[in-house]
Amino acid sequence: MGEALLRRDDLHLRLLMQAWMQTNPNVAEFSRPTTHDSSVLAAAAALTELLALQLGQAAPDWTSDVGGLPQPFFVMKLGERPGFTRDLCLAKAPEPFRQRNIFAPANFLSMV
Repeated sequence: MGEALLRRDDLHLRLLMQAWMQTNPNVAEFSRPTTHDSSVLAAAAALTELLALQLGQAAPDWTSDVGGLPQPFFVMKLGERPGFTRDLCLAKAPEPFRQRNIFAPANFLSMV
């Protein structure tokens, strides 16, 4: 899921998250991804915490140990350019994303 987020593959990300939630409804039990890529791990932690927040559940302990991306990352390509989309993402990104230097509209993945 973290890789799909970093590729900006919104449709694939939504499908992966929906499939994951059908078989793993308790977010606190999500396992830490087995990856050596710190960017993928940061994206996975942000997504996991966002799901926990949306579902009113606790996030798994491992997410608190994961840092953020070294450079700001906008989930929407338009966010890389100055303008309304960038400003919106910077101001309204969900907290789990913002704390890891990932920026998206406030309602990102609200339909998962």
